Amino acid sequence: MNNGFHEPSRRAQDLVAFLRDRYAEQRRAAVEQRMQHWQREVAELNAKQAVVDNCERWSLAADEAGRRIAGMSAAGVGVAPAEALEAARLEGCATAMVHVVAMLALPYQRHPGYREAWRPPPLP
Repeated sequence: MNNGFHEPSRRAQDLVAFLRDRYAEQRRAAVEQRMQHWQREVAELNAKQAVVDNCERWSLAADEAGRRIAGMSAAGVGVAPAEALEAARLEGCATAMVHVVAMLALPYQRHPGYREAWRPPPLP
């Protein structure tokens, strides 16, 4: 299994927590300011939150699959090819979701809690 398997998962968890806090702040600000279009603003934030929630689910699933296969390998139990393929698929999907969440976090790059390590790679 990839030596850096858990690092994207940790990054995803940190990004998810960061974005949850930012979106909660924005929701509170929209309601407090009684903006004309606050319902649209809140709906947009809820859609972004759904992406963040999905990232969290993929990240946790990929992390668990990797742990299970690593445990089976360490115990000398043969790992079925289907399980290895499923773990690789989950890892790939989780990594893709981390990139999506990293893009969602870019507007907050000047926030004191933003980490430079979250910055997505530049586009080719």
